[in-house]
Amino acid sequence: MTILERGNVDFVVVVPWNDNDGGLCYRVGYDGVTEIKIVKRHGPMDWLPYVEVWKGERLFAEVPQHQTLTVEYKLTEGKP
Repeated sequence: MTILERGNVDFVVVVPWNDNDGGLCYRVGYDGVTEIKIVKRHGPMDWLPYVEVWKGERLFAEVPQHQTLTVEYKLTEGKP
């Protein structure tokens, strides 16, 4: 598996932890979120893709990518 580390994520929805929870959404530009990145972390057998949510210089949240429902990337100029 190749993990594509990217820094141009615009929006991510995290799976709810239980049936009574609505889950979490993070979007760049809202609630102090300045950047969302896909990175890799060392797992028990191999590298695992993680989503990092940054508020300025502070890492606000990190979630294993398999616990996300949606990951949207920013549009780049001239490309859909």
